Amino acid sequence: MVGLIQLISTMTHQPPVDQRIVDEYFQLISNRKTKDVAWLYAMVATYGLKPEELTEFTWAPGFAIRIKSRKRPVSPLHPQWAFLFELKEKQPCDLQSCWLSLCSSLYRAIAYQDVSMNITDLLLAHRLRKSHYKHFKQQKTSSPAYAVAS
Repeated sequence: MVGLIQLISTMTHQPPVDQRIVDEYFQLISNRKTKDVAWLYAMVATYGLKPEELTEFTWAPGFAIRIKSRKRPVSPLHPQWAFLFELKEKQPCDLQSCWLSLCSSLYRAIAYQDVSMNITDLLLAHRLRKSHYKHFKQQKTSSPAYAVAS
């Protein structure tokens, strides 16, 4: 919870809603200058991980990804985003060799405001969605089952 509070305190505005993230992705992918950045942007938004945390990931079944530093695969909160953004298909060839360049291009695009949302905004939006879905799931499973009297 402390991490979430720290993220909120560093934000300059409201966390982005899902539609804004999707719109931003398609705006990035349609621009020749930011086309390469769009894939990494979508990975951050979909999996809720910083670009540095995504290095050397591998694909797992069901659009999940494996990160060396984690015991379990990371699943997207919105599995449809992995499909919609075509993350597997649009992954750059020889990703390991271009990773640093890709990360610096994303940060440069944010600095020059070619991307309207920064990494902190994307991560906060992901954490808020995750918290909401977890809370909703807990409420759903903890609600008492009512028997129908016959």
